[in-house]
Amino acid sequence: MAWVRRELDDLGISPLKRFGQHFLVDTVIRDQLVDIARLSTDDTVLEVGPGLGFVTAKLATAANHLIAVEKDHMLANHLRKKFFSTRNVEVVEGDALTFPIPAGAKIVSSPPYNISSKLTLRIIDSEFKIACLLLQEDFVRRLTASNGSRDYGRITVMLQSKAEAKLIKKVPKNCFYPKPRVDSALATITPKSSSIEVKDHKIFEELVRNLFTQRRRKLRGVLNRYLTSKYALQKDRILAQVEQTDKRVYELSPNEFIRLSNTIADALDKS
Repeated sequence: MAWVRRELDDLGISPLKRFGQHFLVDTVIRDQLVDIARLSTDDTVLEVGPGLGFVTAKLATAANHLIAVEKDHMLANHLRKKFFSTRNVEVVEGDALTFPIPAGAKIVSSPPYNISSKLTLRIIDSEFKIACLLLQEDFVRRLTASNGSRDYGRITVMLQSKAEAKLIKKVPKNCFYPKPRVDSALATITPKSSSIEVKDHKIFEELVRNLFTQRRRKLRGVLNRYLTSKYALQKDRILAQVEQTDKRVYELSPNEFIRLSNTIADALDKS
């Protein structure tokens, strides 16, 4: 861990809280993060928040094209110098939440904790191949949760409607510098084909977001209030087609949310 402090001291910088900077320093975890991506010389890899380039150096030995997106200006300059002669590494100074994810890319990263939700939603909306990420353990629990469980929520439904997340390994907080307050976990996210197609993604996202503001209430009442405020003219037609309204919101499966949003979309089409 001393080498991290020395490198930061040489650069004249300290970890920035506003960027959620916690640098991975454990070589075993670094290698496992890269290994689970099963990289080949044909792969384009996107790394979010490369920091000091600890993981970047490992990725560069296996990927065809590595894009490292770093928001911190001083770290981006440091990375450009560090990988100046490494032809397959492209360092981009910018925001990963606006940077376009290349089609078919593998995302391998230990991203800042404070962008986990937004980054995950961006990933599943892209044409990615696989995401191998080091995230907060409690956040990974949410991604992998089952309906009806305490951790099941909006982010769970959004992810599981398009992809599958797996917790690979717990990672203790002492694998980072500075040490974060929570433990982490290695996780993979892979795209999947749903048996039910979402007919209108805007309606689906809005429905899930609104219903989970009252996650423990019964669907009948929450849905009735939501439809009254948004689709009053179509409300009765929609409610007549909805089954299992005695369930509570957090007990609905991702497919049930999709069916419900499709019912709304169909009703709007007919009107």
